[in-house]
Amino acid sequence: MTAKKQPNEKDYITNKVLAVFSLCLVGVLGLMMLYRVMNVLSTWMLGMTIAKVVCGIGIVIALAGLAKWTSDNKQQRDTRYSLLRGRSIALVGAVIAVMMFIITVLGVQGIKLFYVILPAIAVYYLIYHSYPREFFVVALDCGGAAVLLWLARVALDTTNYRSAAWGCAVVAVVLAAIQIALVLRVRKTGCKGPVDGRMTELFTAPHAYPTMIGAGILMAALVVIGVAMGAQVAYYLVFAAFACLFVSAVYYTVKML
Repeated sequence: MTAKKQPNEKDYITNKVLAVFSLCLVGVLGLMMLYRVMNVLSTWMLGMTIAKVVCGIGIVIALAGLAKWTSDNKQQRDTRYSLLRGRSIALVGAVIAVMMFIITVLGVQGIKLFYVILPAIAVYYLIYHSYPREFFVVALDCGGAAVLLWLARVALDTTNYRSAAWGCAVVAVVLAAIQIALVLRVRKTGCKGPVDGRMTELFTAPHAYPTMIGAGILMAALVVIGVAMGAQVAYYLVFAAFACLFVSAVYYTVKML
């Protein structure tokens, strides 16, 4: 039974990752079309109407997913290897609704924001399901540091919000401290989490814990250095954070071969 079940799990994970990438691609293409409508003053109101309608559709999808999730639980259906699980449908609907709501508030700036967020969701989803869990934590550290450095750089380029840059540095240090505390705790007690409906030990490699601690310290240091050295240095350190992510991805990919 175990020999037959393992390929099913692998196929399910592959199909799930492909589905997320496909949804994010469709989402980006839809945002591009919406941007063309909202970026013109004469059709801006039409774009806002479209965003509100799609937001309503997202809410309906989310409610339908919740109803299916409740029904499946009541009837005790085994949906572990189904792509159309109620929980998944509800999550997709909720993301659509939240995304469109933010666009109705921020306008085209919201669309530009989701140009980055949707591909990031797809990439992080792939990392979570295809790579060791410690690399997912490292990837979160690198991505978070890049965002904080970018915000710090924007703040340092202004006159009124330069103090906000140090706020980014404080956030980076606090997040690193929380991560280190959690890693040290998990190192003693272990860490199990739900993976495809089963509780699984998340960190099994012997170097997982030092890697996560080191990544947290390094990324916090990059943010502090960027803020202390000015906007230009912060700008270049954004690429340094992505370079760390790329090197880590290459290392774990080669290791998995």
